[in-house]
Amino acid sequence: MANWDNTAARLQSARDATNLPQLYRALYSQAKLIQAALSLYQAGTDPVFVGAVNALLTQSERQELGVMANQISALVSDWETNHAGAIGGT
Repeated sequence: MANWDNTAARLQSARDATNLPQLYRALYSQAKLIQAALSLYQAGTDPVFVGAVNALLTQSERQELGVMANQISALVSDWETNHAGAIGGT
């Protein structure tokens, strides 16, 4: 008779492995949304958005997020240049 003791764990591992590429694509998608929000803030074309960000976040918090956004931009640039296929690009 077959031993089914590890079947559930193996099936979960297979689901997790299948989901792995999508996790990278989701991270890339979120990074692009952050870039768009930063661009909107820096452009100043939406005063309500800029005012809300300024009201909700202190100057030092905005600076820290800016540093993080620069790191995100570097990652996005690298992925778009070197890993386009993995993130769903061409």
